[in-house]
Order: sequence, then structure tokens, then C-alpha cells
Amino acid sequence: MDIEQSADACGGLAWISGRLFEIQGRLATEVEVLDSRTRALLARSSRRHGQHAQWWRGLLPDSPALAGADRIRPPTHVWERLADHIQDAAPTDAVAAIYEVALPQLIFVIEHLGHDLSPVSDGAVIRTARMVAADLAEERYDSKDVWNPPNIPSDGDLEELAIRFVDDYREKRWPPLVTHPR
Repeated sequence: MDIEQSADACGGLAWISGRLFEIQGRLATEVEVLDSRTRALLARSSRRHGQHAQWWRGLLPDSPALAGADRIRPPTHVWERLADHIQDAAPTDAVAAIYEVALPQLIFVIEHLGHDLSPVSDGAVIRTARMVAADLAEERYDSKDVWNPPNIPSDGDLEELAIRFVDDYREKRWPPLVTHPR
């Protein structure tokens, strides 16, 4: 992975983390439909995603030629569509999409980011990816105690979102993603 690809990956991950920070924060504070445990999980997760967005932004190159700040954008159209879907969805559907689609896909992307990185030139990216992956794994584990799977929308709806990821990733801009983990 060259410096531009690394910057694109960090910018894309900063965008995803930033959007999850915004969406989960809104759900935690504005939505009364969700129970208090779910809102507490969303609030904590939102803060973590905000921190992750800052970490990814900190890895962007300072060089004007590489335009690091301009690289904070959706990594693919599917990530943008998923974020919009979550933003516009009913609260329980939004939580389901976060924990059943977005989070597993994000964990997979971050874990596989290291395959193309050099431990010499990309050490900071690798360390950040490891810290973020650990946080996301903990979030995924904690969500199982709070998020009640019977409230998840139909398998067909979630599978459709996962298939969009697979189709979009044929561009090979990021590692291929797994289908829905259920």
C-alpha cells in the first residue's frame, strides 16, 4: 500500500467513525423509544467512535500535495448509503443496522487493513488499527448484553445491506467484505 492508498484508508475510516459518532450520539440523546441500557451503550460507543475519528485524522499526511483533509470522505458509495440508511431509519432499525451490519463490516475492514501495510512505514496506522479493533470487539461483545436480537429487522433487509457491501467492494478499493455474519 502506498502513501496515497494509506491516506485514503485512514480518511475513509475517519469518515465512517465520524458518522457513527454523530448517528449514535443522536440516537442516545434524542430518541426516547430505546431503553436506557441501549441508549447508554450508544452514548459510550458514540464517544469511542469520535475518538477513533480523531485518531484516523491524526494519521493523514500533512503534505499539501496529498491533501490529507480532502481524503475524509466515504470510502465507497455503500458506506455512504448505509450511513444515510441508519440516519433515516426508525430507532430500532438503526440500532440493528449499526450492530448487525456496520460494526461487523467495520471490524472486518480494520482487521484486514494490516495485510497491505508495512510494519516499517505504516507502524502508526497498524497500531491505531489494533487499538480501534480492540475497542470495536469490546463494543460488539457489550452490545450482545444490551441489544435484543429478536428486535432485529428481517434477515432479508439486513442481507440486502450486506450484499450491497459485497457488490460495491468489487472495485477493490478496500479489502473484500464478508456477507452478513448471522
